Amino acid sequence: MFASLAILLTISYSQEDQAGISLDLKKARAAYEIAQQKYENDKELYDQKAISLSEFNNSKNEFLSREVDYQKLILRLISQQSYVIVEKALKYQNEKGEKRVRLTLRSSTEGNQDYLQQFEQHFDVFTPEMRTTKVYNIFASINNISDNTIIGSPYEIRIPFIDHGATATADFNLLRDAESVQVILNYNGKKDTKNIYLEKDASANIVAITSSQFAQETDLGASASFDMSLERFSSSDDVYRFLVVNLPRQVSYDLIDADNNARLSQLRFNQGVNIRKLNLKAYLPDREDEQVRIDQPITFIVIILTDAEYNKIKDPAHISQKDVEQIQAGKIRLELIPKGVGRIMVKAPSLYHEIRTGDSLNMKITVMNDGTRVLDNIRITTENPLNWKTMIIPDVIATLSPGKEQEVMVSIMPPEDVSVGAQEVKIKTQATANNRTVETEDKTVRIQIEARTPIFGTIMLILLLVGVLVGIVVFGIKMSKR
Repeated sequence: MFASLAILLTISYSQEDQAGISLDLKKARAAYEIAQQKYENDKELYDQKAISLSEFNNSKNEFLSREVDYQKLILRLISQQSYVIVEKALKYQNEKGEKRVRLTLRSSTEGNQDYLQQFEQHFDVFTPEMRTTKVYNIFASINNISDNTIIGSPYEIRIPFIDHGATATADFNLLRDAESVQVILNYNGKKDTKNIYLEKDASANIVAITSSQFAQETDLGASASFDMSLERFSSSDDVYRFLVVNLPRQVSYDLIDADNNARLSQLRFNQGVNIRKLNLKAYLPDREDEQVRIDQPITFIVIILTDAEYNKIKDPAHISQKDVEQIQAGKIRLELIPKGVGRIMVKAPSLYHEIRTGDSLNMKITVMNDGTRVLDNIRITTENPLNWKTMIIPDVIATLSPGKEQEVMVSIMPPEDVSVGAQEVKIKTQATANNRTVETEDKTVRIQIEARTPIFGTIMLILLLVGVLVGIVVFGIKMSKR
């Protein structure tokens, strides 16, 4: 018997249908035999020149017409009792990494021979071609189960015929990945639809890897996350291991299970599970070097292979491109482009100052490029209290290379009628790096303003103190002479 996957396409007749067909066949045979007898009689009469050629041709045409009607009825009977089964529906991946589905179809009338035997008396009008029991013009297509859209290319495959007991294949490219498909067969005026869970090709024990984010740009000091979908094309219970080839040692990575965020070094598929979701998280260093260069792509390969294949590799840490090509395993090529980061650091000896009313504050600040990309158009501004003024020299720095710094003079001038107390002035910076705005941090300068003491009063106070001291000294001298 065929595998359980095979789903039969057949039209069985009820007892009333069978009785109707038997009656139709008797009527057709009777008409056929009457036409045949008349044709044979008219042929003899024509040979004896008893009837005209026109009358003989009419008799001959009537006989041929009845024969064709009789044959059509029997052909309809045979075609309705034949059926096509889907013997196998295999999902596999070709050398180009394309996912495909191969249907194996079988023609069979098995199980209906006893039923057809009762009509054996009518088969004498069959030609040898009609006795082949072929199924002609089978049209096959595969649809998505959820929305009934065609997901196979070509959209429909025509199989000219399948001999009784023979098989034919229909091979589709999957336009949308799926675990199950709807197979549609059209033949003999019938349409059969069945939902089938696809088998996996176990001829190559590999795990296919796909990623929708296979090429990414990432800032130095940050991390990139590559989503990966792993699909097993095997029913084995092997343990799979990972290899990451051509990734510089400065770039560390983790393989993370998308379901529970667990970090993995090996992988095993549970029973009945053929697809797993993982993330490869790559961490870039803070600075560029000979192997990690800004704007220079880093191309690396992720390989998932069985434990047996992994043990065949002599030195997994140093594997050549030739060895990679020879490994029988699932592979994917990923690309990581390091991008420089623009960062501004503003330094000052002190951000707290005390001045008196009427004075101004002059201070130096240092603007430093603490990032990994050249900064352009660095603009220094201040946010002042009401009626306060500032002067910045220079207020614009055209360019500043990574690790370089430049001093800037900032003069802060309060108004003449400034009140005594504390005030704040914010120093702001703006810049771009690689046409992107650089985030900056404001610096706040706190200024404590003290009241100014009048000069005349100060002098009088000093003279008074001097006079008191002199008096004390003179008094002490007089007392010592006594």
